[in-house]
Amino acid sequence: MNTNEQLAKKLKLLREVHNYTQDYVASVLNISPNTYSLMEKGQATFSIQRIEVLADLYKMNIADFLRLNDQTIIHNITNSNGICSENVSINNNGLLEDERNLYKDVIDRLEQQNNKLLFILDKLSDKLS
Repeated sequence: MNTNEQLAKKLKLLREVHNYTQDYVASVLNISPNTYSLMEKGQATFSIQRIEVLADLYKMNIADFLRLNDQTIIHNITNSNGICSENVSINNNGLLEDERNLYKDVIDRLEQQNNKLLFILDKLSDKLS
């Protein structure tokens, strides 16, 4: 698999992890959905401008975006907003079985952290009432 194909695979994974549609990411990049689809297939080039916009969209620095290994994606998921939210999820939108298994531990940990935060919020709400 060449570098463009590897980056394309990770681009699709990031989009799915963030629950973004191809149309949404294409609009952020100011390109057609067809062009974006080609990017995810590794059939379109990644310009510097597009890489900058994508890194910003996923709240990553450009070096991490280009390095895009599984550890970088996991780090980005757990730290992108500082607080784990109920909307953080990884679903089976075309992910391979190995990829789903890889992120199972991350999902479980995020759910535990989220439950703790919800408990704390409930307690704080009770005190404020």
